[in-house]
Amino acid sequence: MIFNLQDLPLVWNIVIFALSVALVWGAGVRLSKYADKIIEKTGISEVFIGTLGLAVITSLPEVATTLSATLADNVSLAVNNLFGSIALQITVLAAGDALIKNTSLSGSLNNPVSRLQANCLSFLLALAVIAILYQDMAVFHVGVWSLVLFGAYVGLFFVINYFKRMKWWLTEPEERESIGQVKSIVSERVREMEKDKEEKENQESAEPQEKRKASEILLSKTGLLSLLSAIGILAGGFFVSNSADAIAEQTGIGSGFMGYFFVGLSTSLPELSTTISAAKLKRYRMAFSNIFGTNLLNVGLVLLVDLLHFEGPALDEVGSFAAAGAVLGILLTCIYQIGLTIRFKKTFFRLGFDSLLVVLFYIAGMIILFNMRGA
Repeated sequence: MIFNLQDLPLVWNIVIFALSVALVWGAGVRLSKYADKIIEKTGISEVFIGTLGLAVITSLPEVATTLSATLADNVSLAVNNLFGSIALQITVLAAGDALIKNTSLSGSLNNPVSRLQANCLSFLLALAVIAILYQDMAVFHVGVWSLVLFGAYVGLFFVINYFKRMKWWLTEPEERESIGQVKSIVSERVREMEKDKEEKENQESAEPQEKRKASEILLSKTGLLSLLSAIGILAGGFFVSNSADAIAEQTGIGSGFMGYFFVGLSTSLPELSTTISAAKLKRYRMAFSNIFGTNLLNVGLVLLVDLLHFEGPALDEVGSFAAAGAVLGILLTCIYQIGLTIRFKKTFFRLGFDSLLVVLFYIAGMIILFNMRGA
């Protein structure tokens, strides 16, 4: 560890942890605003931004904590931080749900792309559970299962974006005799949708803003501020990991639970800020895409742990605790899959039925995992 925070008193490590969390939160809030400006000025797909763009940027805390924890030879903290972030980030959607009046978050979204993302996430997490419980085999010190998980992530990413681009849901089953016919039907209906959207925008604003190239925006002040925010998240995540490692050692709470809950909580703050901002701006598709896209990437980041851990496959060292944490992520994702399919709009305590269940299941899961922290 570059900064040996274990030599400091517990109270100082708690202070460093809190300040680092504040840095991650502040930078995440600013980043969400800049991302919205980029979307507005360029017209980039919200699903693409959520699945890859924001997913990469807001995963910087996970990247920083994974790097520092692995280099400190604390594989348990590194892996459980990734899986803990997944469970908590899904629960973060409930915070966005609470901001919507008179309807639920899932009931406000009529787009099958988010359901596909949830299905892909459940599949990838199930694969991760098998990888953890099954004896791994190393290839040049890197576990085969880590390579499989990363390869699956890349494949699912292209499946999601292909499905989004093709817009299969705009056609009826009897119209899908060939890909060429589907493309023709979709193109016609997309043109109609874009025409209706353009007419609506012209009615709302007499002088609509001209879309600019993404390269121009990235080189502008907005792009520079986005980069600085990302650096802030990266720095904050680094100190979060180091201080959390020291706190786990000094309190005896265990690096597994510390990584899953406390570090997972702190590194999920950018997702909380972007989800809240997306809900306020009524970008419900972006809210789901950001969370599911980030979680898919988190599973793929297991390969990063393996690349930096030279003592053998990393997944062989995390045990049943990490597997149970991944199962909790599957359960929470499945609840939102049901919600996105049923689209039940009625709310309870300002939450949709799926968000309420997710919060309850998350609390129950934390109690179970706390009792399993030695596993």
